[in-house]
Formats: sequence, C-alpha cells, structure tokens
Amino acid sequence: METIKNYLESLFAGLPNTPEVWKAKDELLQMMEDKYNELMSNGANENEAIAQVIADFGNLDELAESLGIENFIHNSQPKNGMELSLKEAKDYIADKSTNGFRIGLAVLLFITCPICPIIGDAISTQVAPGSNVGGAIGSCFFLIFIAIGVAICIYSGSFMKKWDTLRPGNYYINPNTAQNIYDENRNNQSNYALVRTVGIILIILSFLPAIIFDEISNSEFINELLSAPLLFIFVGLGVLLLIATSQKEDAYKILLSLNDRSTVAGNYVPHSSKENVYTNKTVQAIMSVYWPTVTCIYLIWSFITFAWGITWIVWPIAAIINNLINNIYGIKEN
Repeated sequence: METIKNYLESLFAGLPNTPEVWKAKDELLQMMEDKYNELMSNGANENEAIAQVIADFGNLDELAESLGIENFIHNSQPKNGMELSLKEAKDYIADKSTNGFRIGLAVLLFITCPICPIIGDAISTQVAPGSNVGGAIGSCFFLIFIAIGVAICIYSGSFMKKWDTLRPGNYYINPNTAQNIYDENRNNQSNYALVRTVGIILIILSFLPAIIFDEISNSEFINELLSAPLLFIFVGLGVLLLIATSQKEDAYKILLSLNDRSTVAGNYVPHSSKENVYTNKTVQAIMSVYWPTVTCIYLIWSFITFAWGITWIVWPIAAIINNLINNIYGIKEN
C-alpha cells in the first residue's frame, strides 16, 4: 500500500496547493485503498493488487472530471530542473552539518582569542614582573587564533561551493524524498531544542566563574588567569552549539523549499520572506555567523564592564554595518 501512496503523491506533486486538489487527492486515495483491499481479499498477491490499482486509477487525465480537478490538470506546470535524489539530499544535510560545526569552531576561536594575551599578561606579571614576554607570546597566539578562524571560514565557503546551484528552479525533490526529509527534521526537533538550550545556558552563565572566583579567591593572579578566560570559553562554546544546530536545521529547510510552494509537492514549509545571498563566498560564510558574533560581543562587553547603559550601542552599529554589507555584496532572492 505504501507503493500506491507514493505513486499518488507523484501524480499530484505538480498540481496547485488548493483545498479542491487536496480533497480530490484524499478521495482518490480512498478509492485506491478500497480497490486494493478488494483485490487482496479476492486472493490477489500484493504485487498484482498494486499493479491493478495503478492501472485502474493511475491516469489523472481520465479521472480529472469526476474528481473535479479538470481545470487544475490543464493548468499545471511541468517541473523545472533536475530531481535531487534522497541520497544527494542526505549528503547535503551531512555536508551542511559538518560545515556548521566548522563555522562554529571558527567563531569559537574568534571569541576566545582574547584569552591568549590575558593569560600571557597574568603569567608574565606573576613570574617575571616588569617583563612583557608573556604578553608578547599571548599576542602572537591571539593572531594565530584569528588566522586559523579566518582560514576555516574560507575553507567552509569553498567546501560548500559544490552546492551553490541547489536552489528552486535548478532542482526539485519527489514527494517521497520530501516526506522523508520532513519526518527526519521533525524527529530532530527535540535534539535541536536541547542543544540550543545548552548553548543559551552556557552564554547566560558565562559571567558565573568571575563571580565565583571573585568571592572565593583573594588571589588577583587566579582571578586574571581563570575568570575572564572561562567567560570567553563559555560564550564561545554556547555560540558554537547554536551555530552548528542552526546550520543543520537550515539544511532541511532549504531542501524542503526546493519545490514550488504553490504546488502540492511544496507544501512542507510555509512561504518565507526574501533572503540575502552574497556574491562573495567569504562574505557569505562570515555573514552566516554575523548576528551570533554580535550577540557574543554585546554579552562579553556588558558582563565585563556592567555598563549596560552604553553597551546597547553595539546593536545600531551592527545593523548599520549589516546594511552596508548587504548593499555592497548582497543580492535578494526568494
């Protein structure tokens, strides 16, 4: 019976996503089920029953008038582009997930790079007062962290370049693949929620080590060595989890939006607003983590200085920079 349902989905995939079409689809499914059960009860095997049902009800042109969808059949549009197989869809999800972790790792390096000069200065002050060797070494590692993060972002953009053409009009997915992807994404929602919750908790609790060490330790060296570094680490790990999760979830949404949303095959996701696509791949990789990074900067600055009345200025400045980048590199597409 599953074969019959999949066949029915393919028959209606290109028809408009309207109540009339859905009603006709349900009626035809019921007729197919009744015929299948009748054939099975009369001694036919499964393959014979499926073949007979498809032979009797497999031509929508002949059934269109009785189902009340004759106008929709004549006005339906042919599919554009190539069909993306289930294996290719799974490969895209795996690549997108892996790339999400890479981008999250790059942002983690950007966020935690200030730890290097902080620890270097603290050790230098404790071990060799008056010497700035520790600070110099820390500054070197600061630049190394940034360089590695930038390299990861560039590699991430190149890694996903093979999927640049994955967009509506170039590809579509059949109903069976769409249902499989939709079910998998729905089953993963609890995992997404758990990982996002852990990430947000890490960011919220990032200031906790500073409070604890300030209360339990009288050593300025211990406070400098652990308080600020742990704050950056907590925030960085939290953002890494948020980015990795969002990238994987985006993969499912992109795949489910390949089909024309005005048709039955494209009913898995709601209409979305226009999104920015950037002409420069490095900018595309950077902008994919732009707002999480701005949030981290805001939280770190706020919790270190507690100057909440001033740190809000981060948001309007970030919005201006975002608009400038969008105007220079961004193009709009549905």
